[in-house]
Amino acid sequence: MDCNMPSQLDFYTDIKVVLQGYNNANEASGNVYDILLKTLSNPDIEPDTIIHILEDLEQVITLLTQEHKALINVILNLKWLDKGPKMTAAYQAFILNFLSAHMFYLKPIIRMLIKKFVPDINKGSETENQEAVILKTEQDLSHIHELLKSLSQLVPTTSILIVQMLEEHFPYLNKSTTHFEYYTRGVLAVSTYMPSLRLELLELVVKNMLKLDVRSSRLDINTVICVPEEPEEMEDTIFEMASLKKNSRAPSPKLVPVAERLASALPLAGSLDAMMTLTFQYIREICFVKDKLDWDVTKKLYREFLSIFDKFIFPTHASCHVQFLLFYICSFREALAEGFIDYLWKKVTEPSIQSIYRQTAACFIGSFLTRATYISVNIAKEVMELMMKWLHQYLDQTVEQGLHADIAHHGTFYSVCQSAFYIFCFKHNDFMQLKKGQKWAESLNFQRIVTSKLNPLRVCIPIIVRTFASATRMHQLAFCDTIIERNNRYSLPLTSSSYSIDLPGSKQLESYFPFDPYLLPRSISHVASLYFEFRGSLPDEDEEDNEDIDDFLPDEDDDKEVIPDPLSKSPADFLQYGISPGFTNG
Repeated sequence: MDCNMPSQLDFYTDIKVVLQGYNNANEASGNVYDILLKTLSNPDIEPDTIIHILEDLEQVITLLTQEHKALINVILNLKWLDKGPKMTAAYQAFILNFLSAHMFYLKPIIRMLIKKFVPDINKGSETENQEAVILKTEQDLSHIHELLKSLSQLVPTTSILIVQMLEEHFPYLNKSTTHFEYYTRGVLAVSTYMPSLRLELLELVVKNMLKLDVRSSRLDINTVICVPEEPEEMEDTIFEMASLKKNSRAPSPKLVPVAERLASALPLAGSLDAMMTLTFQYIREICFVKDKLDWDVTKKLYREFLSIFDKFIFPTHASCHVQFLLFYICSFREALAEGFIDYLWKKVTEPSIQSIYRQTAACFIGSFLTRATYISVNIAKEVMELMMKWLHQYLDQTVEQGLHADIAHHGTFYSVCQSAFYIFCFKHNDFMQLKKGQKWAESLNFQRIVTSKLNPLRVCIPIIVRTFASATRMHQLAFCDTIIERNNRYSLPLTSSSYSIDLPGSKQLESYFPFDPYLLPRSISHVASLYFEFRGSLPDEDEEDNEDIDDFLPDEDDDKEVIPDPLSKSPADFLQYGISPGFTNG
């Protein structure tokens, strides 16, 4: 032993004798062994003392058997990140040498590192420089991942255990937003140096975000983030996130009240917001190198997220925000958006798939096409053609079956109708500006669909029906008002299903719009510029003098009804329509 070793080590001269004597139940060596445990357990122990002990133990690493479990546990619980760079390097070296000799300690070591993903953020004093605390935390996390990466290279079975253990230690719902944020950052960081595990790790993150998402209703979030006294300031607070620099650690002063208010009032929504922010940043960092898209890498990541979408997001009812991960990655290139639409359309047209999933896929198509600013009008046109062709073929195949309005048997038909109507409501002006746009729109033959015995105008939600009727009447493509009037007057024998909702005197499709406005204030900057919000007047507002329209309107005032902004809906409106289509008057 070094003659200059600290005085705290004068209780032993040879660590080998201590360990062997303890194994042989030597009383004197046992007492020294206990002193060794107490010395390492002392929170005020000098770093040099720990380093000397670890170096001594490395010389007899094979003697550290399972009989020395107490000593190993003390070493694994050392605050090795708080005692300087020399201590950190010595500890990492010891762990790697120890594990190379004793593989059965792999799981406890991985567990120790995973638990350190979430730092003790309260350990610094209130007066301590916050920038210094943040820098120290970043350095600690870097050391943790450096050691974990070395373990994965040293022991191949690390990859088998780590996903399982990361799932076991994922924060419970009652943990703080900070806890979720740091843990998610740790999981995503692991995927950067264990690329073979990326899909499983992304699945883990998305699964846990969905747990938060389905427990964070749009109405509750909207109530918290909207401050009636200062509506303009609230709006600026949310959308000025776009001006923040990428990966900025210090949020905008105007943003802080909204994000903190959400995290305080709705902790689950606040945690979801933090996790979505990190995942958006992760996607961006993976796909772009020096602000240039790496197409091969992006395609691979897109396929992984599409797999996750199919496995977890798509079947999950009432998720509001997690699906925007696909919305975001599809914005990188139009081919990705086309692939996503193709994937959804195949679900719609596949008879072997359950009706509820076919209907959900139709809802996704309609919401995606109307909300994504990066989708060209030509793609929307092609999708409309596919939908209308399918609807007409459906009517051709069922014409002899004594049709009547029945959601249970024709749910997919109604969902495709509603999506097609929804797309046309948003895009009709764009369609008409295309070359031969009017002729193309006439070829869709909306009139046959709306006058069929299946009567989709009776089943689709009223706000879409009214807006679609206005748009088609303006372009003289279909005249829906007499049908709407008759539907309002008579009650048709509709069959309910699990996909319908009971409204007074009627049965209607569930108003599910997966890409309704994004509300989470911290992460909204990643989608705000990609998102289209309906703005403008309804098509029929100034058409009182049109005599052709008068023939179809029982009361002119009825067509002047204002369709509200989804974010201004009252609780009663949300209960009535579920999630709003997002039509607003300018």
